[in-house]
Amino acid sequence: MVSAWNISTKKDIVKPLQFVTEGDSVATPSLFGVTPTASPSFTAAGLNSEIDINPDFPYDDVNVLGSEDVVDAVVTGELHAWRCKFQPTDTTLINYAIAAAGGGAGTIDSSLSFLYSEYIDGTEYYTILKGCRATNLSLSLTRGTWEAEMTWVASDITIPSTSHGLTTPTFASIPTASPITHSGAGSDPFTWNSTAFPERRFGLNVIRDLAILSVNGQNPIIYSKPVGRRITFNVDVFLKNTTLRSEVETKVARSSSYKFSSSPSKTLSFTNACVINWNRNPSATSTDAFIESITCRAESMSIT
Repeated sequence: MVSAWNISTKKDIVKPLQFVTEGDSVATPSLFGVTPTASPSFTAAGLNSEIDINPDFPYDDVNVLGSEDVVDAVVTGELHAWRCKFQPTDTTLINYAIAAAGGGAGTIDSSLSFLYSEYIDGTEYYTILKGCRATNLSLSLTRGTWEAEMTWVASDITIPSTSHGLTTPTFASIPTASPITHSGAGSDPFTWNSTAFPERRFGLNVIRDLAILSVNGQNPIIYSKPVGRRITFNVDVFLKNTTLRSEVETKVARSSSYKFSSSPSKTLSFTNACVINWNRNPSATSTDAFIESITCRAESMSIT
């Protein structure tokens, strides 16, 4: 008969998901995957709503003549991928996916260590995610709060332990700041070619390509390095003129921007953006104002 135990729920997350930089591990590769142990100061990963840890341990079956069964299975590698969802209270974490490589601190050049703790049967256990670099950011806004989802590749995700192994760390609490909303940047946040276009939905997707160093003799990856960045965004714009319809055909490159917040002042700025897809769907059964939906590709972007 199974006995009752203190089950774990969302309330049993003790220390919320938080991160500390390992340093510029592009400039100094030896920093990669090494969590600072001496007085590290952690930063909360926004108002975190979901953590999805999905490590992959590929293995080979061993089949031999004379047996109908698999006689062994050997692990041949480790790839630690994970995902988090959160409501941003600032741009610090998302900038690790957005900012161009080569920028050093605060960009994808700096690998991160994440940590969270939880009660397992009433005892606090710590999980540390080391050598993390972002591979994808999805950032979206309707008439509510900004929502972010980030996917990461890590060098290691530790098995939960009752000891974190850090010396006098400063852990972060759940942020007291409110999530940033659609009204937090003021009116007309979206501009195309320096002209404001009223809209009702914005979505950004940034894909970061990483070169992964996996070597014989070691199952975990020992290094990752950013090598590519692909930027697209989509907007539902209230029909105002024929500009966007024309530019889907000409593919002319324009500057574009979306105001993220007013205090502090932060703007998503896009360089050489082109409309690559345009859609309109007038409907006799809808009483909404006409909308044109566009998807754009940008050559580069930054948070300014």
